[in-house]
Amino acid sequence: MKRALLLAMALAASTLTVAGATTVAEVKKKGVLVLGTDPTFAPFEFKDKNGQITGFDVDIARAVARDLGVKLQIQAVGFGALMPQSVTSGRVDMAMSAITITAERAKVVAFSNPYYRSAQVFIVKGGNPQKFTWPADVKNAAIGVQANTTGQYVADDTLKPKGAVLKVYDDFAAGLADIQAGRIVALIGDAPTVTDLQKRLPGQFQQAGKDLAAEDYGMVFAKNSDLAAAANKTLARMKANGEYHKLLDKWIVQK
Repeated sequence: MKRALLLAMALAASTLTVAGATTVAEVKKKGVLVLGTDPTFAPFEFKDKNGQITGFDVDIARAVARDLGVKLQIQAVGFGALMPQSVTSGRVDMAMSAITITAERAKVVAFSNPYYRSAQVFIVKGGNPQKFTWPADVKNAAIGVQANTTGQYVADDTLKPKGAVLKVYDDFAAGLADIQAGRIVALIGDAPTVTDLQKRLPGQFQQAGKDLAAEDYGMVFAKNSDLAAAANKTLARMKANGEYHKLLDKWIVQK
């Protein structure tokens, strides 16, 4: 029974991997570019007051779809399932969710050229009541990270050896709630997210200490897919004609 189950799982995985090798021709044939994103990372991707997924990443994805002559279809996918499974399985044609380009990830997916330079930072409660600073106050500190993010990888390599107690969240919002409740001292997140939180929720959150790590975001596609080259072409066009900088002005508080 176990052997049959394992064989079935292997065959299913093989089939899904083939489906994930999406090409420009295939996308144009079906008339839709499917974007997978975790809509909890304002201002990059989030749900507006009407429940629609919007943000900086979404507008760039729309430009890619427009240049391909197809419609953009958005699927909300938790980050833990988004990278890399949703792309390698063929569930989505591309993924964008402030995804950091890393050599390890590039072994299994294809990245576009970088479209945004950011940093991993510590988010704390407004006023920093526990007076947390980095790198001074890490030992025995309860620090939150979101599953399968660069923040988790950096924390595992940098903070754990220094004695930090890491709490892993599937949902970034749950980590923010635990900051407010005092269950964790800090939550690792992207720098623009902090400034967006300060704009939307004045006084509730702030950054503490120095940046933990710098990073570049990329659009994600199936390995060897020519969609990555198409996305690079769109990105170059947007930067040349000013469209990219208009999106920066529209969405990103911290440029």
